[in-house]
Amino acid sequence: MTKITLFAQILQYLPKEEIRKIIRKHGTDKHSKGCDTWTHLVSMIFCQFADCVSLRDIANGMLSASGNLNHLGVEEAPSKSTLGY
Repeated sequence: MTKITLFAQILQYLPKEEIRKIIRKHGTDKHSKGCDTWTHLVSMIFCQFADCVSLRDIANGMLSASGNLNHLGVEEAPSKSTLGY
């Protein structure tokens, strides 16, 4: 049986293909270094749900859930410096 978190359930309702079209249209991933637009969006949504107050909270929280991030379309948890950039 698969255990799906509430966070993953919320992200399932995002129109991923529409978001990818917008990313391609506006070229937001063109000069990205280390963190693409989708990873940034997932990080910011995680920040809201986890009630994070710092970049360290976001980075450590996503790092602790790194096994589940593959299912969300995120290859690896972004570091604190990457989120700050």
